Amino acid sequence: MKKPFIILLGLILVLVLCYIALQRRGRSDFADHSPDDELTLYCAAGLRNPVSKIIEQYSEETGCTVNIIYNGSGALLSQIQLAQGDLYLPANISYVRDAQELGLAEEETIPVAVLTAKIIVSKNNTKIQCIDDLTKPGVRLSFANKSAAIGKFTREVLAEDGMLSKIETNITVTKPTVNNIIEDVMLGSVDATIAWDAVAANFPELRTIEVPIFTAKKREACVTLLTTSKNSAKALHLARYIAAKDKGQMSFKAAGFATPDISDRWTETPELLAFSGAMLKPAIDKRIQEFEKREGCKVTTVYEGCGTLISQMLAGAKPSFYFSCDKTYLDHAQDRFTEGTTVPPDEIILLVPQSNPKQLVSLKDLTTKQAKIAIASSTKYAFGAVTYKMLITNGVLQALEQSNNSMVLDRKGDVLVAQMQAGALDAALLYRSHAMANPSLMEHCDIISISRQDAITLQTFATANETPYPRQIQRLGNFLTNDDGKKNFLNHGFTWEKD
Repeated sequence: MKKPFIILLGLILVLVLCYIALQRRGRSDFADHSPDDELTLYCAAGLRNPVSKIIEQYSEETGCTVNIIYNGSGALLSQIQLAQGDLYLPANISYVRDAQELGLAEEETIPVAVLTAKIIVSKNNTKIQCIDDLTKPGVRLSFANKSAAIGKFTREVLAEDGMLSKIETNITVTKPTVNNIIEDVMLGSVDATIAWDAVAANFPELRTIEVPIFTAKKREACVTLLTTSKNSAKALHLARYIAAKDKGQMSFKAAGFATPDISDRWTETPELLAFSGAMLKPAIDKRIQEFEKREGCKVTTVYEGCGTLISQMLAGAKPSFYFSCDKTYLDHAQDRFTEGTTVPPDEIILLVPQSNPKQLVSLKDLTTKQAKIAIASSTKYAFGAVTYKMLITNGVLQALEQSNNSMVLDRKGDVLVAQMQAGALDAALLYRSHAMANPSLMEHCDIISISRQDAITLQTFATANETPYPRQIQRLGNFLTNDDGKKNFLNHGFTWEKD
């Protein structure tokens, strides 16, 4: 009798182990990387209904434990100052800006919902029909505290419209969150309040009254990474889930919230394809690697001449991000991208051997003195095209070609720099950043500034219209050009001018 029992017990144990293995396999790979880590999310109380469902679903799919702290947006900010956490989701982006100024939040935000304030009354209340009715004698109002997003927003808009002082006399009670003031109307302890319409939609006994001054100033609820987060990739994994059109946004819509027009599709590990002009590589390559680590994504970057990149796109390549060496190159593929953001200017300079033995100091000198001068291809490289345009504008190109001084080379800027160091050339026309990217170059060469407006180029980055990750691509562009990114550009010979 014992042997069959032991066999039966063994079979049960095997089945249990198989079940556990299948459950683990069904969870995302992301959870397996650090199963013991927990995340802390500070969330506005008015967003509790959809967010609680989103976090429940997220935890089920990933196995990650998320601790949520609900409160008024301002009260949460005070709590964050005293404690650590990973994400902050207030009901108004202004609180994110406050957190950033305090050094508590990162620069980037991810919009998750759009909020509209309205007057909230019970369905049988007929004496209140518009904002002016809130000023009538005897009307009892409940308002949120100034620290709550709706309380701060309502007072600011009413003050701008000259209505606040008239309405304040009827405020009989103030409460810490939007949920509390709506409950006051539900219970009949006040006649009305002003609250986010999506939160009030959870109470069928209530009705909302649209107010034009509020409708004209809708607010975005955005989630942001806190500087105290010990695992930014995991925290942003959750943030992306909350904001994804096919994940968190479905819960927001089901709860009556409007959602942003632009949002990302959900993917465990997004894979991005970035096209970039080769001369930008020294300034952005390391930052892209940092972005990958920060966001938990994979960025494949193709560095080439902008003319070559455009040819590849016209032949069918579909990058999700394009960083051009000159803004005119974006024009060739503008129908594929959003309007670009212009960032640091670069300059065409004359690179000569140290002490400049040929005494080449102007464009005219290139035609009158015998020298070997390298110019890049105008069809493959942005700096080549800008050089040709500059030479034509200044009436130098034809004379330079007739002098037999110029050598049109199908080479990148770094190759021309290497040839200058090797003594194979008397001069080269290229970007200042090409020269600055090589720390040892100045031991062998000098930079001669041409000092002409048409020698200046403007770099531009843009997001592909068809990418499933427009928000993440936008964050990539901002990450490359924020204060830390700016230092990289300045260190490589760029000046700075961001739209």
